[in-house]
Amino acid sequence: MRRFGLHWSAGGVVVAAGLLWVPVPTLISVCGLTALLVRRRLVERRDEEAAAVADVTVLAELTLLGLNAGLTFSKALALGSAHVVGPLQREVQGVLRRSSRSGPAVALGATRGRAAGLYLLAAQAAVTGAPIATAVQSFVEDRRADERAVALAAARRLPVRLLFPLALLILPGFMVLTVGPAVLSAAERLSG
Repeated sequence: MRRFGLHWSAGGVVVAAGLLWVPVPTLISVCGLTALLVRRRLVERRDEEAAAVADVTVLAELTLLGLNAGLTFSKALALGSAHVVGPLQREVQGVLRRSSRSGPAVALGATRGRAAGLYLLAAQAAVTGAPIATAVQSFVEDRRADERAVALAAARRLPVRLLFPLALLILPGFMVLTVGPAVLSAAERLSG
């Protein structure tokens, strides 16, 4: 922690000195560096959010494993949340805290977030008395089907996306390699 503070104070001295001697380039550099750092943090947040959304299926599968092992939904959810990324883990911990205060069915039914579908199915199963494992199993199957559909759509778009590199980069080289020797031998025969 001390090294981090020293790093920032040394950077502040360099920026202050730069502003005194060459203010415009230093100001441009500081603004550019700040923009790069902000962009990097935004990309990290976007990637973390995408990982959290993708981990909802993993959370549901781990919860289902716990339910099939005989654990309660809350305990299975808590154990499953230990193996997912930070934002989803914090969301599940908040749901578990609320469920300990107001009851699982109320807390799960009122929660919105990345895994809202899982929470809602579990709340409905708890209220109706249906087996929660069956509801979680159907949620997992639906999520996997959605993931397969997205992957299939991406696979169908791939040939269209590869058309540009194929036409502009690979095809001219192929033409040079296949037609080039014939053109060179014909030119050699004509000149000689």
